[in-house]
Amino acid sequence: MDLLLHPFKNLPEFLTGFLLVLSSIGVISLTNPVHASLSFLMTLLLLAMLYMELAAEFIGIAQVLVYAGAILVIFIFVIILFQDAHLEISKYKAKANKYFIFTAAFSFLLAGSYFLYKVVPVTLKSTELNKNFGTAESLGKTLYIDFFFPFEAVVFLFLVAIVGAFYIGKKPLREEPHK
Repeated sequence: MDLLLHPFKNLPEFLTGFLLVLSSIGVISLTNPVHASLSFLMTLLLLAMLYMELAAEFIGIAQVLVYAGAILVIFIFVIILFQDAHLEISKYKAKANKYFIFTAAFSFLLAGSYFLYKVVPVTLKSTELNKNFGTAESLGKTLYIDFFFPFEAVVFLFLVAIVGAFYIGKKPLREEPHK
């Protein structure tokens, strides 16, 4: 009801969220990998902006430094490494089974309807935040004590992905002709 009385009260958050959705769609819909990476950069920056608006300044700054700074550089490096592969893949027509596409679309609609079912009854209310909310100390305790294994699993997954990208991208050595 509060949202109906003050429709422009949360306009910055809604505008940021709308632009975030648009840039996310750009990541998966753009065919040029460099353009998709730039859209991904926009998505990461808008997500950091949303964190800032939600009073989680440390997470917003970490979002820009870690993801927009480091992870995106790795993505660009892999794109440059596989630029010839992109040109070769674009020569072939995709062969997808129509039943899998139907199943994926149905699952997407089911997940979206469940999401709306859970979100619609939510009311916006202002609550007092803990004085340590969003600080480096509270984030560190949560990350390294409560969620240590998932954090390390993600780090290991990134390591495996980088090693796999190097293995796939290495060029075979030229064999010298026998004399």
